[in-house]
Amino acid sequence: MGIVHGPERESGWRPLVHSPQEGRVGEPVAEICRALATIVHLSDVHICDAESPARLEYLDHLADPGEPYADIYEEIGTYRPQEILTAQVALAMVRTVNELTVGPVAGAPIDTVLVTGDVIDNAQANELGAYAAVLGGGAVTPRSGGVASSWVGAPSAGFWSDRFWHPEGPHAGHDPDRLTTAYGYPGVPGLSEAARVGFDSPGLALPWLTVHGNHDALLQGTVAPTERTRELAVGGARVVGLAPTQTPLAALEATPALGPARYVDEPESPTVAIAADDTRRLLRSGDLAEALADLPGDHGFAAGERRGYWARDVGGVRLLAMDTVNPYGGWQGSIDEEQFEWLRGELAAADRPVVVTSHHPSWTLLNPYAPPGAGRRVLADEVIRLLLGEPKVVLWLAGHVHGNTVRLHASPHGGLLEVTTASLIDWPQQGRLVEILEHPEGGFVVAMTVVDHGGWWPEYESDLAAMLADPVALAGLSRVLAANDFRARQHPTALQWMAGRPEARNATWRVPRPPTP
Repeated sequence: MGIVHGPERESGWRPLVHSPQEGRVGEPVAEICRALATIVHLSDVHICDAESPARLEYLDHLADPGEPYADIYEEIGTYRPQEILTAQVALAMVRTVNELTVGPVAGAPIDTVLVTGDVIDNAQANELGAYAAVLGGGAVTPRSGGVASSWVGAPSAGFWSDRFWHPEGPHAGHDPDRLTTAYGYPGVPGLSEAARVGFDSPGLALPWLTVHGNHDALLQGTVAPTERTRELAVGGARVVGLAPTQTPLAALEATPALGPARYVDEPESPTVAIAADDTRRLLRSGDLAEALADLPGDHGFAAGERRGYWARDVGGVRLLAMDTVNPYGGWQGSIDEEQFEWLRGELAAADRPVVVTSHHPSWTLLNPYAPPGAGRRVLADEVIRLLLGEPKVVLWLAGHVHGNTVRLHASPHGGLLEVTTASLIDWPQQGRLVEILEHPEGGFVVAMTVVDHGGWWPEYESDLAAMLADPVALAGLSRVLAANDFRARQHPTALQWMAGRPEARNATWRVPRPPTP
């Protein structure tokens, strides 16, 4: 069964409904191919501490429909109504993946789960702890701060803004928020606190590997942490607006796609008091690699190295993971020269077909910024030329763009297929199974199959208390919220792009190789 939008309701709200399973695009070749590796590909989990004072939700209003600067900003991405339910979505996907055993096309056993970065949202230690607990198994605590929620949409937030969704309804003396009145967002009494209730995760039954993403290292995926922002993250004051002397252009100037970027708060910025929490500390370079290397099992990163790139044999392929985060800032990616030479050496030494993986896909390796003396950053053209020069490279798996996409990079050797998989925070909240097969006539076949998590939130539910108590049901609510993104409604093709064209979803692709003389 698939999951699609149902009929439109008042104010444009659309429930989700089950649909017949999609067909498969491409030549049916599984019966004549040999399976090399089968990988569950997840990306952009974005486990989020939505109560953190290091977030910039107020900036997101600048891109709201009808705002005078909306056409300049287009999208900011510092606030989503479903941001309080990211741990629950991760749990739902873990439970779904645990039900998978073989690839649906070739029938070979699954070798590993690969998570291509942005595993957390705001480079915080407590977010990383939740990620490790959901995937590794254990108790998950999706909250921080005090005894009541300080999330911007909660009754206990300490301030009111009609630009945020308030599932419990308006604060006393206020009219309902704009998301409710203009876009049909539902009331869900009790959600703000239900989202904070801890749960146990069984962890993944399969081995799992992790790739480094920009949100894993940079504040809001863009700003390199400073001592001031480190104090802000663990402190007891949340900035809730621009300073009286600032214009909206202050944020535009401070957060370019290509670093360096900075926070725009000033001493005069309006704040509300929240509970301080040391568990919100911001990660330092290498912290994520070290934390995951210390867990039981092999998750890619080597103990003691604190390095964000790695190589592993997975089934019959060599998996090379790049660290494409620019540590100096900016949400687009690049790699340093040392890593580029490592990649060149690994390609030369590989004795089997190669799958390359990174958080950023090739066309987003556009961030050249580095401070004086830090060395040159290597960008898209140089990386793709290196990969296309090596006929062993079959496939590149990435994330970052929150969409299911595919493109074949051609070369005299036959080229390589590049695939991105949708995020678990935005629509359609899918992963995918990727089967790498060897064709008997030469070359390779890549078979892709999208995977929906098992969360479900029905349009009409009488037993709300039971639904709120079930973290997997809350994951279903998150998907409904993502499917009704009020900003995406201004761009009718946005949600379609995230879900992907048929050839980027359930599809079989040939990756040719010329005959050997």
